[in-house]
Amino acid sequence: MRSPVARLLPLFFVGLLSPELAGAQPAPAPSADAGVTPAEAARRAQVVARVGDQAITVGEFEDMLNEAPGPVRQRYLAPAERRAYLENLVTTFLLAAEARRQGLDRNPEVSASVRRILSQRLEQRAVLESVTPESISASEVTAYYQAHLADYQQPEYRRATVIITADRETAARAITEVRAARGDLRRVRELVRQHSVDEPTKARDGDAFYFQRSGAPTGDGQPVDPALAAAVFTLGREMDVTAQPVALPNNRFGVGVLTGTRPALRREVTDPGVVATIRGFLVRDRRTQRTAALLQEARDRLHPEVHEDRLDLIHLPPGELGNLPPFDPQARPHADPH
Repeated sequence: MRSPVARLLPLFFVGLLSPELAGAQPAPAPSADAGVTPAEAARRAQVVARVGDQAITVGEFEDMLNEAPGPVRQRYLAPAERRAYLENLVTTFLLAAEARRQGLDRNPEVSASVRRILSQRLEQRAVLESVTPESISASEVTAYYQAHLADYQQPEYRRATVIITADRETAARAITEVRAARGDLRRVRELVRQHSVDEPTKARDGDAFYFQRSGAPTGDGQPVDPALAAAVFTLGREMDVTAQPVALPNNRFGVGVLTGTRPALRREVTDPGVVATIRGFLVRDRRTQRTAALLQEARDRLHPEVHEDRLDLIHLPPGELGNLPPFDPQARPHADPH
C-alpha cells in the first residue's frame, strides 16, 4: 500500500501550478436543495487546517478520506490515523508552497506533470465516474441483446467429412471402408481422394466444416445438401458414418462422417453473466464516445494548431549507440561473405 505522502503527490504537483486547484479556497457548502441541513453545511465548512492562505475544510478532508476504498477507510476510523493523514496533507501543502516560491511551478517538466495529472483527473471525473455499469439501464441491456441475438442464441452445428460419389454402389463401398478405418481420419481422407467426384469438397479432403441441421454453413463455409446434413445429425459419436448412401441431386450419392459437434447456445437476457457482459460492452463504447466528445468540445473551443512540417526543425542529440542512420524497414542485414 502506498504511503500517505505518495498518495498526495498528485495534489502536490497541482498545488505547484495553482493554489486554487490545490484547495486554497474552501469548497462551497452544499445547498439546502441537496438535502443538507444548515447545521451540516456549517460542520463541513469549518477549517480543519490552514497553510498560509490555503484552507482545508472538514468537508474537503472528509471527501478525501471517503474517496479511499472501503478497507482503507476503516483505518481512518482511528483518530490517530486521521491525524497522520492530515499531517501529511499539510506537509504536501507546505512543500507545494515552497516549490512555488522557488519557481518550480515554471519548470517545464513540472508543468508537464501537472498537465498529465489534470488530464487524468478530468478523464476520471468526466468519463470513468459518469459512465459506469450502474448507469446502463435494463432496457438498454435488452436492446443490445436483441440487436446481437446471434451472439447469445445459436443452433447446434456439426462438422463432417463427406464423400460424394457418382453411384450408390461406390457410396456403399465407401461406407464399409470408413467403418473398417475404425476412426482413422487420415484413412477417411484417402477414401475421399479415392471415391469422391465433387471437386470443391475433394480439394478440402472432404471437410465440409460446420453446418446446421438444414445444411446452412457457418461463416464462409459452403452449404451442405439438406438430406446429407440431416443424416449427419442422426449420428451419435464422432467418426460415426451415415448408415446408408444419401441420394443427392444430379444422380449423386453422399456419405457423411461426423468429425465435430458444436452444441446449441442459448443464453437469456436474464442471465446475470449476460447482463454483466453487455454492460461492460456498453460502458467501454460510451466511455470512448464520451472521451471523443470531450476532446471535440475542447478542440472547438481552443482551435489547436499543429505544424507537422516544422517537426524536421527539431534536433536530437545522438544516443548511446552513436549517430546511427535513420531506420529503414526495407533494409535487411547481409551475411558477411568472408
